[in-house]
Amino acid sequence: MNKIILVIALTAISMFAIAQQKYIEGNIEGLNPSEKNGKPISLVQANVYWAGTTIGAVSNEKGRFKIALPEGHNPKLVISYIGYKNDTITISGDMENLEIILETSKEIDEVTVYDRQKGSYISKIETIQTETVTSAGLQKLPCCNLAESFENTATVDVGYADAVSGAKQIMMLGLAGKYSQIIVEKKPAVRGLASNFGLNYIPGTWMESIQVSKGTASVIDGYESVTGQINVEFKKPDTAEPLHVNLYGNHLGRMEANITSAQKINDHWSTMLLFSGGHNDMKHDLNDDGFIDLPLSSQVHVMNRWKYDSKKNYRGQFGFTFLNEDRTGGQMSMDGDNQTFAPNLYRIGIKTKRYDVYGKNGFTLPHNSNQSIGMIASASRHEVESFYGNREYAGEQTNFYFNAIFRTRLWTCEQNLNAGFSFMYDDYDERFEGVDYLREEKVPGIFAEYNYTTSQLNFIAGARMDHHNLYGNFFTPRMHIKYNLSDETIIRGSLGKGYKVANIFSENPGLFASSRNIVLLEKLDIEEAWNMGVNVSHDIYYGDREAMLSIDFYRTQFINQVVVDMDHDLHSVYFYNLDGKSFSNSFQAEISTEPFDRFDLTAAIRYNDVKVTYEEKLMEKPFVNNFKALLSMSYATNHNKWMFDVNLQYNGKGRLPEVLNEVPGLEYTDYSPGFFMLQAQVTKRIGNFSVYAGGENLTGYVQDNPIIGANDPFGPNFDASMVWGPIIGRRFFVGVRYTLE
Repeated sequence: MNKIILVIALTAISMFAIAQQKYIEGNIEGLNPSEKNGKPISLVQANVYWAGTTIGAVSNEKGRFKIALPEGHNPKLVISYIGYKNDTITISGDMENLEIILETSKEIDEVTVYDRQKGSYISKIETIQTETVTSAGLQKLPCCNLAESFENTATVDVGYADAVSGAKQIMMLGLAGKYSQIIVEKKPAVRGLASNFGLNYIPGTWMESIQVSKGTASVIDGYESVTGQINVEFKKPDTAEPLHVNLYGNHLGRMEANITSAQKINDHWSTMLLFSGGHNDMKHDLNDDGFIDLPLSSQVHVMNRWKYDSKKNYRGQFGFTFLNEDRTGGQMSMDGDNQTFAPNLYRIGIKTKRYDVYGKNGFTLPHNSNQSIGMIASASRHEVESFYGNREYAGEQTNFYFNAIFRTRLWTCEQNLNAGFSFMYDDYDERFEGVDYLREEKVPGIFAEYNYTTSQLNFIAGARMDHHNLYGNFFTPRMHIKYNLSDETIIRGSLGKGYKVANIFSENPGLFASSRNIVLLEKLDIEEAWNMGVNVSHDIYYGDREAMLSIDFYRTQFINQVVVDMDHDLHSVYFYNLDGKSFSNSFQAEISTEPFDRFDLTAAIRYNDVKVTYEEKLMEKPFVNNFKALLSMSYATNHNKWMFDVNLQYNGKGRLPEVLNEVPGLEYTDYSPGFFMLQAQVTKRIGNFSVYAGGENLTGYVQDNPIIGANDPFGPNFDASMVWGPIIGRRFFVGVRYTLE
């Protein structure tokens, strides 16, 4: 740790030394040729260079640039952009922040440029290692929700929590998704009571992109991120298409309809309506265990969002969502319309309602354009009523979140400071088997984050202090660094702490679908862990082609963890605080390239080493695949008239709980076997329509006996939570998209 502190100190000293370099910065805009007397628009990737030199820069997505001032030179700054007249400015000593507006050129005709968006990419700009799944990537798979959006990435694993409810859970860096912060446009999303089915509640066609970052996230977003952060960006009212319709169906009876419609009301106001509906009323028992493989379900999800842009110094957004879902499952002979207990049949029923409202505001200060204030506020109500056989669970959660951020430039244009305060409120009312579990959490917090950015070095150092009314004070330090060793090689490092309050029922929904007793051996403390990691990315050139190689290693070390012990007793699961070691080591290597035009290829391998101390014995964590390999291929003809996407995965073995050896008649093995999974999709574009068809799990691999004791669901050995692989075989689907540009 002393070495790390020394490195940080030396890095900070060197940054302040570099900061003495003189820079010129400014904004580049252009008159909109399509509007007479219209407001200028920001010019992205405009060229800026000093006349007579090779020193240059380009403007970012907001039209902003910065460029080092050459010494001993009477500088003339040249600005150029295709379709606009060049401009040359002589820089005097008192010029630091320029406002440049280019005039349109009358000598160029209209030019149409075609480009093809990649399905995913690792950002070369972000300080924190971030993989972005684009809208094109979301269409490479029939991803009807967030849980089905990670098939083309080796970073995130998705699997079923049990074999009867259809609940899905993710895994990142070898640890459960509860240790990853899942947010929507920087607002809390999949947490608390939404942990069990929350991934299913974010429709795929609503999403514009997904940003997946490894390691601890920014302190601005809170203290909960331990292994990473997943941020979902929805389509925006001012930029989304006027109408998008997606209809999907598979041969097992699942039907989905998704509609989004954006409308620009005037120069300031825009709005958007989003609808998602799904239905499945076909029973299937493909493994002949007497249980419906996937529950019957019906879901309706609606969102309305508004955006206001003053075109000056203020922007605001607000909106609301409503979700209603019913799930029914259990044994095949059950009556799906009967919601009362059946004495001889094992049934499940899950009813969920969720309400969300949010507001976001941001404005620059009138006296200083380098200072701004942003505020995010959201409130939600989550209600669930469920039963699994003769076990009942119900819960309500009311959440309120507020975050205020002040951003300012410090001594130079390379240095910025974000500071602010936040407040998180949660009111939990849970009932399990007739026992009430009530909890009210109030967490005010303050934070500050220093950012230093040059063309070669990016450095972020932040800390926050939160006070939890039940667990006391949390101090959360985090640091991220990115250094460009060359134009081809980038190295990143991160170190930080994270905390988490355990929600044992919603985070372990598979335990409801078993006869195991749930035993709390002691009062559970806050979970606390350090995460550290390093990533190296390198561009490789062969012929006129380029490939990007990315290698990373992350380690998560728990100070305290709520241990879920399924090895102690066949008929019970124990929850207790960690007494010993618990860690996760995750290594991943990935290479992506375009070996020939319009063909994208990604190959990745990953190895996980995850161990937890169970009753003074350090053991591998169960149900964690120690190895994964991924091969993803995509090909598109000219103008994307035809698109072909194939994804092949290999999932390695994972340890199984030792107590399964005590189940009568069960052929127990220490580890689950490795298996392959294959997905494929073909898309044909016809004008504004796209027709797609394909298959999931085309290898047809399914787990043997996903439900233990299926012939006696009310017996002592019944357990549907021991799921380590696919529970559904081949699935074939077809769909159609319509987009009004």
